[in-house]
Amino acid sequence: MRGCNLYRQSLSFHLMLSDLFDDSALQSACRDWSNANIPSELALDGLLERIRQLLVGMKSFPRFVSHVDLICLIRQWQLRNMAAGAGSWLRVSRHDDWPSVTLWREAGFDVAEFSDGFDVRTRPVRFPWFGAQEDIFDDVFAELISRTSLEVPADPMLRRLLRNDTCLSEGQREALRAVVHLPADVTLIANLPTGSGKSSLSHLPPLFHGEGHLTLTIVPTVALAIDQARRMEELLLQQSPFWEATPLAYHGGLTQKERDDVRRAIQSGAQRMIFASPESATGALRDALEHAAAIGRLTHIIVDEAHLVATWGSGFRPEFQLLPALVRHLRKISHEGAKRSIRLILASATLTKGTIDVLQKHFGPAAQTELISGVHLRSEPRYAFKRCRSKAEQRERVLEVLKLAPRPFILYVTKPEEAVAFCALLRDEGFGRIDHFTGLTLTSERGHLLRSWNSGMLDGMVATSAFGLGVDKADVRTIVHATLPESLDRFYQEVGRSGRDGKASASLLFYTDEDIEQARSISLQRLIGNGLGYKRWVAMIATTVWQQPNSDLVWIDLDALRSDLHQHSAANRGWNFRTLNLMALAGLLEICELRSHRPESRQVEDEVVREVDAFYAAVRILETGHLNEAFFNARMNTIRSVINESSDESVEAVLDVVAGNIEISHALSSTYELVQDNAYVPVTRCCGGCPEHWANKQVSSKYGKPFVSRTSRFATKKGWRKATATLPLLSPNLLIVTCPEAAGGAVIRGALIEALLSKTQPHTVLLDAPTGSQEWTDVWNAVGRAGSDAFIDTFDPGKAASLDGGAGEVRIVLWSTTSISQDVRGSLLSSPCDLTVLVIPKDIKDPDRPDRRWTDVIDHLSFDTLLRELSA
Repeated sequence: MRGCNLYRQSLSFHLMLSDLFDDSALQSACRDWSNANIPSELALDGLLERIRQLLVGMKSFPRFVSHVDLICLIRQWQLRNMAAGAGSWLRVSRHDDWPSVTLWREAGFDVAEFSDGFDVRTRPVRFPWFGAQEDIFDDVFAELISRTSLEVPADPMLRRLLRNDTCLSEGQREALRAVVHLPADVTLIANLPTGSGKSSLSHLPPLFHGEGHLTLTIVPTVALAIDQARRMEELLLQQSPFWEATPLAYHGGLTQKERDDVRRAIQSGAQRMIFASPESATGALRDALEHAAAIGRLTHIIVDEAHLVATWGSGFRPEFQLLPALVRHLRKISHEGAKRSIRLILASATLTKGTIDVLQKHFGPAAQTELISGVHLRSEPRYAFKRCRSKAEQRERVLEVLKLAPRPFILYVTKPEEAVAFCALLRDEGFGRIDHFTGLTLTSERGHLLRSWNSGMLDGMVATSAFGLGVDKADVRTIVHATLPESLDRFYQEVGRSGRDGKASASLLFYTDEDIEQARSISLQRLIGNGLGYKRWVAMIATTVWQQPNSDLVWIDLDALRSDLHQHSAANRGWNFRTLNLMALAGLLEICELRSHRPESRQVEDEVVREVDAFYAAVRILETGHLNEAFFNARMNTIRSVINESSDESVEAVLDVVAGNIEISHALSSTYELVQDNAYVPVTRCCGGCPEHWANKQVSSKYGKPFVSRTSRFATKKGWRKATATLPLLSPNLLIVTCPEAAGGAVIRGALIEALLSKTQPHTVLLDAPTGSQEWTDVWNAVGRAGSDAFIDTFDPGKAASLDGGAGEVRIVLWSTTSISQDVRGSLLSSPCDLTVLVIPKDIKDPDRPDRRWTDVIDHLSFDTLLRELSA
């Protein structure tokens, strides 16, 4: 009977596989189109799934399917197979639904005709006008793996909660450790490159703390909120199979009942996580968050894409600049009401010196921030730049490239009207599976576009920089810029949409003199002048609509008119907001909240209130001289100078790269590297291929592990003081224990470690055995059995600095060699750690007198004595 069941399961499995669309199914459909039956099941391979969708459309609506799309996808499939050593010819039907022989030849295919059809074979894609880089797509078509794996073993606590055996990088692991062990009043700034697991920083706190604790994660887009919520739900259900809760993502797509339920759950303590936009956090959810903070339930706030907080002027998503005031307010409420600090994590993949300065200023002070950085440049993109003599030549080059480019692709422009025009041009050229996405795209349309993009129904997107944040599609192959970005940071972030699966991608930039002027114009933002700005501020503060009770918040009317204006308009409100924004950057005030209705009504704002929708703003005045015109002008002049200088430098940096004056990895390193007293951000350089590195791109794309500094301070743990109160410490923070190294030593040491884990509750266990060794595995298992939140590190016994430790740290150091240097001893004695338990062999030599045992001249305990003391 059991054999029959296995046979049926095997048969069912093979039948299921037979319905999948694979290479054989594609070849069969092409050869005999009239009798082809295209499977309805999704193909396992992304490229084949695109072809399957297109063929399904050809069966149902042949006249509406573009031959340009079909030919392009077949070319990509053939070139991938040819790179893998597979056959190069494809037999194609003469059916009327299919491209003609002439079309195949015009598209760059060799054609061999037969009576029952014809064979097609693509020629390699080449762009002679790119010179040495004419073969820029070869690695991309071959889907060459370009990323170096940086995975490291996860600590037992991380593996237990996040259900992953490894962390994606050392930077991710160190940032996760900081989330758990950093003092609550210290702000964590996590600077981790794309693909390094930033999202896990949000997932860990709800799993670690359990019910009755709330984590708020601020995300820039609804798509990202929904995606993050889906993953969080999976983890919560794995931890508690019967867990039930309200939605974890708060957005305009929820019903009124769902939104009410979320607010009630936050106030009652049932909500463990909420993903929300800055507009929702400062608006509809504000009262519920204040209540949760006041009674100590709000434990963590995570700001994803935190660099947006530092966006100058009236740039993309100015609402992110409301967050510093909100965070400060919630932390104050929590400290006053619950006597507890809210942990704050700021996460980004691209932090520049200026961005870090702004984040430390707003969420600091700098001394109260901890930066964990593990930055390496992307190895997937192959870069090429082309200056065009005219817009007509630029369009011609872009069309030529996109007709041959590996899909999916994103074509980036700067202005919404440019995206619309390019999309129309591509459609006129026969592109069917494309659309456009800009800052003007309606919310209702965005969801549909993102679903189509993520499901493979679109092969291309024409977009402005609004299409990027929260768009995390793994297999984007080509990025084309038909513009000159106004900063290297914008360019690199947009290029970063590609190659997220670790495979090669192409980044092509075509620009004109007109684009250079546009970039300079955008970079030199529309900053209001002092005279008009002062008049607007006087008018707004004079029309205060409400003073919030028991608060220093002042609500002002964004519709207020300066003295020489008489017509209310959206443009007037926009300039008033720009005035407030520049004043906030100048340190004159904080913008704390935006509303579309009069604030004293206390109506709950359920819709997302963006700057363009707001009629009222709550501000906190920071300087008493705000109405002194000379003082006002001095502050505004200072910040305007900073912004304009930064803008000039940004454009020139991009021009230097595209003109070949500076190699791109050097330029990017200069953008993201930072060495100063309170922030150290080294950048590991690499380049997947650029005009300078094209001949040796396989060498230049290799990179080592980025430097990652460990946490320098730790939250206080008190249990160890009671456990060690009667023990003989060598110094106020050093306890030495001897353990046998011979027969039975491993068993004894295991028992000792578990006892120490239970009684001292350490932050860290360090050992001098390599990761993956038997000794390391034994320690890992012991920490896991104890259910400890300690993390495991290795150290070099010959390097004293590897044992310096962090302020407030409690640690167990397992020393296996029979010698110890004076430098190491000095490092242990001078460590800022609260406690170091040093477990050493009994026969270890005295660092001052190697002819005698160290344990003969120092205070210490034997393992059996310590075990008795700890169990007493």
